[in-house]
Amino acid sequence: MDSSYEISQLIVLTVGVGIGAQVLANYLKIPGIVCLLIFGIGLGRDGLDWLHPQLLGTGLDVIVSLSVALILFEGGLNLELRTLNKVSGSLRNLVTLGTLIAFLGGGLAAHWLGEFPWAIAFLYSSLVVVTGPTVVGPLLKNVQVEKRVAALLEGEGVLLDPVGAIL
Repeated sequence: MDSSYEISQLIVLTVGVGIGAQVLANYLKIPGIVCLLIFGIGLGRDGLDWLHPQLLGTGLDVIVSLSVALILFEGGLNLELRTLNKVSGSLRNLVTLGTLIAFLGGGLAAHWLGEFPWAIAFLYSSLVVVTGPTVVGPLLKNVQVEKRVAALLEGEGVLLDPVGAIL
């Protein structure tokens, strides 16, 4: 088959399934990421093997980078600066000390409990440190929390993504 046809098919299937997963999640009143993960696993290599992102080659890196930038930009636009200003000290501590503690603790735990080599343990730790606005946002929609706590969690989600990428 022509590779441009396969790439077009991959993009159409991915977008269609993504929209369907979001609609289903909205209907079921669950976070969208749950349906996206289930559909991704079901249609990916471990499931029906319909999705082949390796067809995109280096284009996949570009798409992922642009998507991450878009998520961070959108997350930053949704931050309420007035409320964020009230929790700035807590936010600073959460992003600096909290990240350091989670990074070191996660790396040590992965090495000692998971028996990962040191380099892999801290790579794993850098991945689990990040919460991100795509995780925090849907959770805050489903759980009622005080406005200051919600602002703190949203700010931490947006500000910690670049820190996690640097780690």
